[in-house]
Amino acid sequence: MSDTEDTEEFITNKSISSKKKQIILETITPKEELMIISTIELISDLLVKICEENKIKKCNKNYLLKSFTCKNILSISIKDYFLRLSKHAKVNESTIILILIYIDRICNMNHFILTYYNIHKLILAAFILAIKYNEENYYSMIYYSKIGGVSVTELNILEYEYLILIRYKLFVQQKLFDKYYNDLMSLKDDSDDEEYEEEYDELEEDEKDDEEEKEKENNIINKDNNNNIIKDVYYKKEKINNNINNVNDISYETEAIRI
Repeated sequence: MSDTEDTEEFITNKSISSKKKQIILETITPKEELMIISTIELISDLLVKICEENKIKKCNKNYLLKSFTCKNILSISIKDYFLRLSKHAKVNESTIILILIYIDRICNMNHFILTYYNIHKLILAAFILAIKYNEENYYSMIYYSKIGGVSVTELNILEYEYLILIRYKLFVQQKLFDKYYNDLMSLKDDSDDEEYEEEYDELEEDEKDDEEEKEKENNIINKDNNNNIIKDVYYKKEKINNNINNVNDISYETEAIRI
């Protein structure tokens, strides 16, 4: 993949009409965008895990799949690449789920395994197909080639070969879609549970630290109070001694007068 140009600048060209562009931007609310980011992070973590497990395996020699394989591992991470596509394409969460299903589909139907060498192009091609199948509005292929980091010609080839490899099966039954979605959400719940446990442990540590601090403060206060008490006793003792001396002095003076 080649280096991409400045995407924000490219958006201003004629790759899409301003009216259609506005429709796309308005379909995604901030809350939905956060949900999409969360889903992408879950899928990315899952894909990384699969790629790590497949490091020791060999890829299928099917010549059609060579188009998806890069010569070198790309410097951009799976998550960052996925987020980049989502950020500039403005897709719905259901489209993100479809991408995962399509990636799983091409692997299962062709005995193909995911690696760090092919995952980026597979994501890109599945991304294009999912958008065209699931979204009402979308950008031109020129635009997607820019944000994907490939030429328009290569992107068209990736899309075409992907369709052949999955036998044009873009339709996903609701039951299957729900299964993928629920499985992802279960991963999210597990992650939330771990985060909760960590937060709980941190809170316990904080409470313990607070108690220790309070105990130290109380000890200091008690020490100060004890010191104050000692000082008060000392001062009272001094006062009593002074009073006694004063009484003695008075008695002495009285006695002196009597003499």
